[in-house]
Amino acid sequence: MKIHVWSVIRYLFIFILIVFFVIVFKQNFLVFLLFPYVILPAVLIPAFIVNVKKIGINGGAVVSDIEVGSNILFFTEYSNPTYYPFLKCIIQFSIHNMYFGTEKDDILNIGIMPKSKDKINISVRTSKIGMVVFEGKSMQITGFMGMVSYRQYLNFSVPVAVFPGKTEHVDVAEIPYSEGYDEYTEPDLKGSLSSDVKEIREYRPGDRMSRIHWKLSAKIDELAVKEMERTSVMSLILVPELEKSQISDTAENLDALCRELSEKGERFEVCLYNDAVCSFDYYVIDDEESLNNCYRDMYYLPLYDEEDKAKNAYYSSGQKSSLLVMVYGKKVSLFEDGIEVDINK
Repeated sequence: MKIHVWSVIRYLFIFILIVFFVIVFKQNFLVFLLFPYVILPAVLIPAFIVNVKKIGINGGAVVSDIEVGSNILFFTEYSNPTYYPFLKCIIQFSIHNMYFGTEKDDILNIGIMPKSKDKINISVRTSKIGMVVFEGKSMQITGFMGMVSYRQYLNFSVPVAVFPGKTEHVDVAEIPYSEGYDEYTEPDLKGSLSSDVKEIREYRPGDRMSRIHWKLSAKIDELAVKEMERTSVMSLILVPELEKSQISDTAENLDALCRELSEKGERFEVCLYNDAVCSFDYYVIDDEESLNNCYRDMYYLPLYDEEDKAKNAYYSSGQKSSLLVMVYGKKVSLFEDGIEVDINK
């Protein structure tokens, strides 16, 4: 609870001025103003202090998934179970895109009526992909004559994934996606599996935790990794480069490519590279939900400034040895065993 000294001084000055007119100029009728002037603060300020802490406020979003360029409709809602009206309420909030590190603070002035619940919509125009977060900061409610105020810190955070806008289809007619080789993978993936260990080698950044030979690692006091025998599999791996300057074009091109391959009924996976921990996550894309889940997880990954970083890390860390399609900006490149294949021939 905060007391506004200047508002109190102003109130006392007006009170003294009324007393002065009553005594000096014999304006006795002004005496009737003194009673409410004394009684109102004595009643309303304690009532404000008691009731203001019962105010509840929260935030949310009307929609969950939005395309680029659309409006995201967030909302904030309040609940006032008391009979006390709070006519001056300032809500401070921020809207930021986690993917690009942009943040904008804003305020909303509302009045909270007694015994009421209400919802106020906040429309946000999006122009980029990413995870847009509506976050409540604080709410400041000012009481009688501005003499006291109460600040309540808000802790709601509402993320909304903004998906790539629909673009023209990417021509994948020349990509030989029905061929390729793959190392031992998890059982939920299609293809012939092999459990034969080819060799034991030292751990390299990007190796999966499931491949670590834990017993041997404990004996030699360093991480050892199982290299599995290869097995043929019909698989195509899409690797988007999360390079900062081209990420919007990369996401739109990846989306178009995924949809084109899905329409052709081809099996493929998207491989996301986490530059912070040098790891890879694979997503089998077989419906709209799996593609959306891939986008959501991608928006939590760090962006980087180096070209071909995901592709180079992919091959250097012994990932799946299949056909790899690198998506970087508006460019789509096909690689087989690390060598680029001209898909236009």
